[in-house]
Amino acid sequence: MNDQNARFGPVSLAVGVSRLNMTVFLLSAFAGMMLNTFISVVQPYILNVNLALPVAEQGRISGEMVFYGEVVILLLSAAIGLFTDKLGRRGMYAGGFVIMAMGYSLYGFVDSVGSLAAVRVFLAIAISVINVMIATVQADYPKEESRGKLVGLTGVVIGLGAVLIGVGLARLPFWFVGAGYDDLLAGRLTLFVMSAMSLLMAIVVWFGLSTQTHHDNAAPLTLKENFAIGISAARNNLRVALAYGCAFVSRGDLVVVGTFYVLWMNQAAVETGMSPDEASKVAGGFFGLVMGSALLWAPVSGWLSDRLNRVSAMAVAMGLCAIGYTSMGLIAEPLGGWMYPAGILLGIGQMSAITASQTLIGQEAPPASRGTIVGVFSFFGAAGVMFITIAGGRLYDAIDPSAPFVLIGIVNALLFLCAVLLRLKSRKFD
Repeated sequence: MNDQNARFGPVSLAVGVSRLNMTVFLLSAFAGMMLNTFISVVQPYILNVNLALPVAEQGRISGEMVFYGEVVILLLSAAIGLFTDKLGRRGMYAGGFVIMAMGYSLYGFVDSVGSLAAVRVFLAIAISVINVMIATVQADYPKEESRGKLVGLTGVVIGLGAVLIGVGLARLPFWFVGAGYDDLLAGRLTLFVMSAMSLLMAIVVWFGLSTQTHHDNAAPLTLKENFAIGISAARNNLRVALAYGCAFVSRGDLVVVGTFYVLWMNQAAVETGMSPDEASKVAGGFFGLVMGSALLWAPVSGWLSDRLNRVSAMAVAMGLCAIGYTSMGLIAEPLGGWMYPAGILLGIGQMSAITASQTLIGQEAPPASRGTIVGVFSFFGAAGVMFITIAGGRLYDAIDPSAPFVLIGIVNALLFLCAVLLRLKSRKFD
């Protein structure tokens, strides 16, 4: 169905987008972010079982692994945005899942920090493609009045994927060990399952996404020229600049939760005497709490993004993030009762940041150069991740596991002030 009044639940669809296209997109977002996130969730298991790495070194190594991957994302995001506009969404998206499948098939065989870094860099190529494609297709498919609703709906399915990690996928090593496999083989079987899921999604995306193109017939530009378009958009439109700033922070939010939060819970569980597979299950449960909170909050954040001025929605999101992340600095016992309300606040802040940034960039990026601008948006996100992984990894080992959370909370507070100032400035001219 491609008529001009097509709807998918509360979302009014853009011309040329069918309900099947929307269903496949939501499934791809569900699987894509789940597969992207599980890379970091399973890493503590790899550090303990494959590498037998001392606990005192795991924070630094975890941060460095994410940093290496983000260097790749930083270098590739703008180029992926360019090729997305020139070559089409469907092929790029399916290709990202194929690369993901290849990377997961290698992940369980790492036997040194060097081989772990090589696999994380390879997987980062897939993450780059999938992240840009989720944001670009999400911006293509709704009509303007439904943009926030679709971002909220996407947040729901992404949250469901994250909850599945916590209640299911993170426990796969535990279940395989229970079935009689040793720790090493249990990890490899878990990663083969993820590889198979990635290949399945490549097929679904190829046959299910819209085949329409979104570029004009102008002469092709170079990568440098396209990147310049993305930077120029921020200079000419402060709302685009604010969205880039939020990408810098919100991607860092995801890394703090997916890397340092899971590592913190995993180490705390191991310190109580749990085995690596048991600790992975406990850490997955806490991760599921954060992502479940994000899931439940997603419709609220999407509704707010459509009801409020989108710069105001950004300010609300950054304020919630600042509260959620800095509250982790007050936690004395990581497996104690206070971690539950803090985890809920963490999930609410994380989803608010994702929804606000993606809604704003979708509103401000023109269709003909949307892939390019979203690529630069992802570039700033990668820069933010590089900052938080290097700084956070060292703070984690040198000061306290809660230190990276306090750092990202402070950065969120600064962006909250920027959003408030921009909103006050724009109201003078409304």
